[in-house]
Amino acid sequence: MKKKFVLVAVIMAAICIVSCFAESKIDPASIAVGDIVIFGNYAQDNDGNNGKEPIEWIVLDIQDGKALLLSRYGLYAAGYHDTWDERTWETCSLRAWLNDRFMNYAFSTEEQSAILTTTVDNSDSQGYDWTLAGSGKIASENNTQDKLFLLSYVEANRYLDVTLENETNIKSRVAPTALAITVGADFSYTSQTADGDAAGWWWLRSPGGGRGSASGVSPEGSLSYMSTYHRSGIVRPAFWLDLNSDIF
Repeated sequence: MKKKFVLVAVIMAAICIVSCFAESKIDPASIAVGDIVIFGNYAQDNDGNNGKEPIEWIVLDIQDGKALLLSRYGLYAAGYHDTWDERTWETCSLRAWLNDRFMNYAFSTEEQSAILTTTVDNSDSQGYDWTLAGSGKIASENNTQDKLFLLSYVEANRYLDVTLENETNIKSRVAPTALAITVGADFSYTSQTADGDAAGWWWLRSPGGGRGSASGVSPEGSLSYMSTYHRSGIVRPAFWLDLNSDIF
């Protein structure tokens, strides 16, 4: 009888650990801008034997019962698009990947129900006017309906102080995960995050300064751009979370 009791206790503890790991560590009543919250799980340490790790998010904004979250770390490295074709956010492969494979792998069905579908503004006003830097003209884009997206230049500027000139912007620097580094993330040991980690180059959804390019944030923390086909850009998802969702 004692052995059965111990076995049941172990099983119940294991179930509790699994369920607690899956729970979203967010309190809608106390969440604040600047907080680091846990939501979803994704492989990050490049160890295929221990499953996924909880994803940490930075709370960038809170309004009308919803919160804008940005991944604290660079979760993956990929091209903005999977061919050399000139692409916008609307038609790029990275958008399709985020809203399909990544979302279904990183979030449970319940968690996905709390991720709001957002009308993503892809107008010229969201991008940087690269003609001011002697580069190409920003291409006009259609708005999209997305659960997951990348920040635009204007959003990166608003929330993280990203500019073309600011090359000492620790606030906008991001460290790639071990998995992201393994799949080719671009990073620099000479540029460090606030935590002292090597910072990497990460994608924005806005067009870049030339044909077939997209904007991003350099390891130093300033606005930059790179060919859409380059696979070394870090993927840093963002989304609006419904704080009134029943899962909380």
